[in-house]
Amino acid sequence: MYINLFLIKQNMEELFFPYKEFRKGQMEFISEVDLAIKERKHLIVHAPTGMGKTISTIAPSLAYALKKEFTVFFLTNRHSQHKIVLETLRKIKQKYDINFLVADVIGKKHMCSFDDVEKLSSREFYDYCKELREKELCPFYTNSKSKEMKVERELIYEKIKKEGPLTVEQVFNLVNKKFCTFEITADICRKANIIIADYFHILSPGIRDSFLLRINKEIGKSIIILDEAHNLAKRLRELMSETLSTFTIENAIKEAREFEYINISEVLKELKLILDDLKYEKLEKTEESLIKKEEFYERVNAYTDYFQFIGDLYFLADLVREKKKRSYSSGVANFLKAWSINDEEGFTRILQLKKSKIGKEIITLNLKCLDPSILFKPLINNSLSLICMSGTLLPTEMYQDLLGFDEAICKEYKNPFPYENRLNLIVSGVTTKFTKRSNEMYGLIATKASNILEKIPGNILMFFPSYEVMYNISANLRNLTKRKLLLENPANNKEERNELLEEFKTTKNSILLAVAAGSYGEGIDLPGIIKGVIIVGLPLNKPDLETMQLIDYYDKKYAKGWEYAYIFPAIIKTLQNAGRCIRSEKDKGVIVFLEERYKWSTYRKCFPDDLNLVITNSPEVEIEKFFEK
Repeated sequence: MYINLFLIKQNMEELFFPYKEFRKGQMEFISEVDLAIKERKHLIVHAPTGMGKTISTIAPSLAYALKKEFTVFFLTNRHSQHKIVLETLRKIKQKYDINFLVADVIGKKHMCSFDDVEKLSSREFYDYCKELREKELCPFYTNSKSKEMKVERELIYEKIKKEGPLTVEQVFNLVNKKFCTFEITADICRKANIIIADYFHILSPGIRDSFLLRINKEIGKSIIILDEAHNLAKRLRELMSETLSTFTIENAIKEAREFEYINISEVLKELKLILDDLKYEKLEKTEESLIKKEEFYERVNAYTDYFQFIGDLYFLADLVREKKKRSYSSGVANFLKAWSINDEEGFTRILQLKKSKIGKEIITLNLKCLDPSILFKPLINNSLSLICMSGTLLPTEMYQDLLGFDEAICKEYKNPFPYENRLNLIVSGVTTKFTKRSNEMYGLIATKASNILEKIPGNILMFFPSYEVMYNISANLRNLTKRKLLLENPANNKEERNELLEEFKTTKNSILLAVAAGSYGEGIDLPGIIKGVIIVGLPLNKPDLETMQLIDYYDKKYAKGWEYAYIFPAIIKTLQNAGRCIRSEKDKGVIVFLEERYKWSTYRKCFPDDLNLVITNSPEVEIEKFFEK
């Protein structure tokens, strides 16, 4: 696609670019988005931190949408990213003094005024909310539909239009527990030019259809921007996957007994016995095994009418939710429904034996989606334009394959920050490879890490492939450094995670130890604070049955099974971790890959060319020289 940068600069006022200067490569990025939208094509963009991805996609999208009366959906993977988008839109509104309406939408559960709903899963909350609405037991929803309170609602709408763009938290405060925040926001969405939402609002077919119908929008008249698109394939597969466990069945049995539906409890007990039988047949010498659809389906159907039982469970679930927020019976019903209707192509079925935290044996039956394009293809075929972007979207061809694009424009941009501000090192002589793990190796890694830590002046992030590796190395590291060590805890809730991050930010020369795929591996933005990132080991997925099935499926479909299912996902986690260091053109920092496998061509070739990796056995010397410059 030919780009005339002179013309695009001349027309930048028309594209609502609110800043005085362009960042390196940004003008070309904006022009690519602009032309893709106008030609109704799809765009896959690898754009490192510092490119200004948010404004580069929003400015041309909003300009085109306002002219043609289309809608822009900006989809994110995290709630925290909504604020960046809203701030960008405020700047556009302030500079150009134009009238457009923005709606900020998060999960309905997180917008609810009832207490304790956060403990429910999204599906459990959906069922609970539906039950309350249908039986007129929700005062917030009733008020949102009341004719008598229409004037009061209109005042809220006017305030949102006048003071916006507002965050969903600000709208929640305006509603003041009088109306349903979701219903008020949905009404705003009907007239909104741009809607900031979470992935599942558009990716999940059931939620998408319901949401679009509620807000009177059409995919065919929408420009869809997907931020942090490296997460897309995994999220899409998760949306199509289902799990049934003996824990869920046991709780459903208790519900049936409590509500005196003995027949349902007897069938549920039979379900548990079927899982027990399958365990003895298939898991005698292993913790997981492939299973065919009919091996479970036919046994259930032989005992009771399979589909009638699903209906019975939904009936029980409705009764349970009249007294409680959560129903395990609906979880069983949802699984049975999915198990019966999904095709074999693009799915695998796995029986697993696990242990609870207290050591209790749990049998799980899993329906796992292998093919993310099953859900994404309808969006590709029906939307006006899809823009998938991320700072770690390499190779772009992989995402074109996995997401199901027959044709898409793929663009890769270089890191815009000064080369002299960053040092990227691969340190050999240590590894977290499973066959090499030992107390001696953990001690050696800790020693090398402590030597590196002493040469980096400032706060440092350390990432590990697993909590087990982190705990073993940190035990050695505590005796080798006087710096404060802060460890990520998988049991922490959101508030506790934020408290730990705040302590890290405010404690000089502290070190935050975290897991590559954990809460701090991506999405945190601390410009000027982090002076170094040390990535210990290679965060390869556990080669379990699901991973091996993925490898086999991608090998048959794309002839790239190991790359797509095993190697690239690990490198993407690594690059996301590395990206926490340099967050602005003024940041200066060191990224250390403490693992000898990174120098192997298999892995090294996966890194961006502009990373300029240096392989060394003496990282302390290189780091000292770097900070002396």
